[in-house]
Amino acid sequence: MRPESLEAVPSDAGDIVVTANKRAESILNVAGAISAFRGGDLLKNGSTSLADFAGLTPGLQFNAGYGTGSPVIRGINTGADFGQSVGITVDGAPIGPSSSFQTGGASSLDLDPIDLERVEVLKGPQGTVYGANTLAGLISYSLREPDLQKPSAIARVGLSGTEGGGTSHSERAAISMPVIEDQLAVRLSGFHDRRGGFVDNNLTNVADQNRWRSYGVQGSVLFKPVERLRIFIAGIYQKQNQYAQDQIVYTANRTPRDGDLVNNDYLVPTTNRKTRFAVGKIDYDLDFANLTSVTSYQHLNVNYAFPQETGTLNTIFVNVLPLLGGVTIPAPGLLSNDTLNDFKKFTQEVRLTSTGSGPVSWLAGGYYTHERSEQQQSVNARTISGALVPGINPALRVTIPTTLTEYSAFGNVTYAFSEAFDITGGVRVGQIEQVNRTLLSGSNFAAYKLLFVVSGLGSGPPADTGPQQGAKTVVTYLATARYHFSRDGMIFARFATGFRPGGPNFPVPGFEPVYDPDQTYNYELGLKTKFWDGRGSLDVTGYYLEWKNFLAFASAGGLNGFANAGDARVYGFEAGATLRPIDGLSLSGTLAFSDSRITRVTAATGIAQVGDALPNNPRWSGSLSAEYRAPVDSRWQAVARGSARFAGSRNSSPQSSVAFPNYVLPGYALFDAHAGLESEHVDIDLFVRNLTDKRAQLAAYTQLGPNQITIQQPRTIGAAVTFKY
Repeated sequence: MRPESLEAVPSDAGDIVVTANKRAESILNVAGAISAFRGGDLLKNGSTSLADFAGLTPGLQFNAGYGTGSPVIRGINTGADFGQSVGITVDGAPIGPSSSFQTGGASSLDLDPIDLERVEVLKGPQGTVYGANTLAGLISYSLREPDLQKPSAIARVGLSGTEGGGTSHSERAAISMPVIEDQLAVRLSGFHDRRGGFVDNNLTNVADQNRWRSYGVQGSVLFKPVERLRIFIAGIYQKQNQYAQDQIVYTANRTPRDGDLVNNDYLVPTTNRKTRFAVGKIDYDLDFANLTSVTSYQHLNVNYAFPQETGTLNTIFVNVLPLLGGVTIPAPGLLSNDTLNDFKKFTQEVRLTSTGSGPVSWLAGGYYTHERSEQQQSVNARTISGALVPGINPALRVTIPTTLTEYSAFGNVTYAFSEAFDITGGVRVGQIEQVNRTLLSGSNFAAYKLLFVVSGLGSGPPADTGPQQGAKTVVTYLATARYHFSRDGMIFARFATGFRPGGPNFPVPGFEPVYDPDQTYNYELGLKTKFWDGRGSLDVTGYYLEWKNFLAFASAGGLNGFANAGDARVYGFEAGATLRPIDGLSLSGTLAFSDSRITRVTAATGIAQVGDALPNNPRWSGSLSAEYRAPVDSRWQAVARGSARFAGSRNSSPQSSVAFPNYVLPGYALFDAHAGLESEHVDIDLFVRNLTDKRAQLAAYTQLGPNQITIQQPRTIGAAVTFKY
């Protein structure tokens, strides 16, 4: 018997089959809020990042205010989250740092759609099945595997121009080849994206400064020596270079400081990311159960450079520290805060998933991870050209080496009282151990220490704190009930918890030496059904979510550290619907409502006040999409499709935040349109993105003083051609 968890394929009814619960099942049978996208559909629409499909996913926003950005599900964020609240997995292997010390919350992973079988967005905590850093939800990538039966190849090239900006082009291709039919196959793919910028800098005479480039390759092998055994191995390398982020400075009245699509600063924020990832998955059919092993290794380098031309840090280093014997920063006093992250992680999961048709089904497994990382933050003096000032740098350097080890066991059991009704219970127990230390150095370190002495804040931070240790045992739970009122209709109830690891803190007076995990408790009721003989579908979920001891980056006595800053609650609903009223026409829409409030605040953190709303969480958001197909002749089919997405106003931070002043992002609506021809071997797509040329304000970063606003790419017109074999 072939293990049901080995591969996921579309069902006969055209539904997406997903592995949200680590077993293959129709998306309509999952007891929880989930959205899924086929990789082929993302490729056709030119969606190459989380940000591209976030607007089509109810309950999902994307915070692009810092670094490479991060997903936000159901509002679970503080606006400046250094630890992941949404987990990311590739074929079941977690990606990114679990520790909050490595800014995993500012660095999400994008995989090229040519490599993807599907993407699943699981909303609500997933701690029992997926472990740490899934207290808000999960983004699950499933890679496209080599074909054991026949060779195939695909290539896509695109060219576009942005109004008021530069020219962009992209190239991507993949080839799959069976080496031994039905037993061994290989696949190789690669992509290159070069996006032209659209923000000018008149101060440095640089046009379209926010250009970026990304490229990568992937290779995979699928080996099936016998019917019971499948071995899949994949390796990924990708690199992203962004000279400047899509940011311009807005004033308090939400107008551009320097004019439309202009950011006049000597220094601009830059981001670079290098990803090396390998995963091996072994599936073996034991008759009574499927045995699955998932092993992964990753090495990430993520570097950020953020200007500090204004703000408290600039004032201290330019005006105060020279009076205490520190070095003098040359005029005009330009500083940058440069963060270098080097991160390595090994993971191993082994699980058994029951098979058969009895009333009891179950899953049991164990998980181990070990990660070792180092973050280095440097305050550097720079010239107006951006070059480092010789003889000064680093003015201050903070180095934080960290190790994290996790051991956990998990399992769930489902009992079917009948074909229509079943219940599931699950639990996960994990032990997480962390060790870090903080090292300080630099030409201004002595003066920086003296500043604390003269300010009456003690002797100041040491040059080496020595090892700081923390360990916690965390338990998460899952309970669901499903009732199928028809063959294609289900109502469900779900309770689930999730967590983000605690750990040893910075040695800052006023902060606890070890901060606790923050946890979420989520209650859901939902309906999923088809109607009109399968021509329509409806998916509605209502939820109430409690966030306990939420983790925040806070300040005490002029130093920063982590704090369990309080509690919050969120409630709302998410809905999606599809309709095929006539042959060739497909309609779909989503709608989400979310209301969030902070309900408890610990003393003296300055993060928020009771009653503040959670940031990056519009009360209303949604989307509409339409596609029409009509035959042209026996070979060609004409295709036209369009989409609209909207989001209401959002806060960039809790309204009362001191460290991260709040900026109210206005609501927006964005429209895209496509028209083209498709055949068996060639697809031609003409597209317009941001049809109305809207200056949508997507995210804000305010820690440096000015309101650094990430804006939507202006109207972009282009064409793409796909060749298939």
